[in-house]
Amino acid sequence: MLTQKEEVKGTRSLPASVSTDKVERDSSATDFEKQSLGIVSAIHPKPALVIGSYDKDGKPNMMTAAWVGICNSRPLSISVSMRPATYSYHNLTDKKFFTVNIPSEELTKYVSFVGKYSGKDMDKFKETGLTPVRGEFVDAPYIKEFPIVIECELTEYHDLGSHRQFIGKVIDVKADKAVLGANGSIDMNLFKPIIYANGGYYKMGGFIGMQGDMYKQVDGKPFVPSIEPTYANETLKTIHNRKSVRHFTDAPVSKAQLALLIKAGMAAPTAVNRQPWAFYVVRDKEVLNRLSEQLPYAKMLAQAQAAIVVCGDMDRAGNLKDKGYWVHDCAAATENILLAAESIGLGAVWTASYPYDDRTVAVINELDLPKKHIPLNVIPIGYPTGVDQPKDKWKPEYVIWK
Repeated sequence: MLTQKEEVKGTRSLPASVSTDKVERDSSATDFEKQSLGIVSAIHPKPALVIGSYDKDGKPNMMTAAWVGICNSRPLSISVSMRPATYSYHNLTDKKFFTVNIPSEELTKYVSFVGKYSGKDMDKFKETGLTPVRGEFVDAPYIKEFPIVIECELTEYHDLGSHRQFIGKVIDVKADKAVLGANGSIDMNLFKPIIYANGGYYKMGGFIGMQGDMYKQVDGKPFVPSIEPTYANETLKTIHNRKSVRHFTDAPVSKAQLALLIKAGMAAPTAVNRQPWAFYVVRDKEVLNRLSEQLPYAKMLAQAQAAIVVCGDMDRAGNLKDKGYWVHDCAAATENILLAAESIGLGAVWTASYPYDDRTVAVINELDLPKKHIPLNVIPIGYPTGVDQPKDKWKPEYVIWK
């Protein structure tokens, strides 16, 4: 057994049963050549969490920790490793309780601040403006503004060398309703946790697949890395995952979510910056039901939790209304809304009103629209059941290169 990295010269022979024939692979694929990095903490990504505790005088404190993880199932337990030099080390040793506070992307600045300064030198709650709340079941504070908090009771600890590993039994988990999905569990798209690596903070990547489905893709063939480029943002993934959702659950959609979609719509390009649009938000179930009966291709409104009606405002369109620019502008706004819905886990579908006279009149009458507002479409909104899936519409024969 090697106790430190040693240089190995020459080559080693392989057992006779191991073939030396190379697997035929795409020439652009890597050959998996490894380079030794020595002894480094290379498990990536690490969590970026904040530990809450009281000192011996009852003063609340918080510290940022990356060496945290689930270490047992029954009882569900979390391990947190700390150096003796930290203020929280003594708090956990004395009080025997702590909380694990999980931040979202917008709280990253607080995670960074709390990790830079010691509770020995300042009241970090006072300096950050964050709010300590006494735990419901443990003698430790949690952070009100953090979307997920876990209350833990210390059951044991181990001195490992540079760090003491504290083992805490999970007593209760609390989550803001705003980060819960349709099934009542934490929705990663709504929660947006952060991760830590190489001295920096990162957003969590996108969804890959369910555990129960991914293993079915293993086919026993040699693994070949994809040569397709990866991107640092989720924009292209959202574009390609967008689908027309016509099947919805009965989970409610909040006013804040709908406002977020409309804000995305208003970010669309518009000719001469006229912004010739008006957005009607329909949440009345009776109105949605009546519209579903009157619009031949919008029957799903009866299942939807809300609808956004994108209208052209002829007053704002002004002298451009006869050129039809308002249709282009409202169409661009509609696409933004559809993409925004996909990006936050909602489902939506474009159902046309204009230029069909009967549908346009039905929407105008049902919503009692003023003459200056012409409805381009009605967009049903809700949480998708999963029945509707994105379609691969890429057809290279449609592209003409000059």
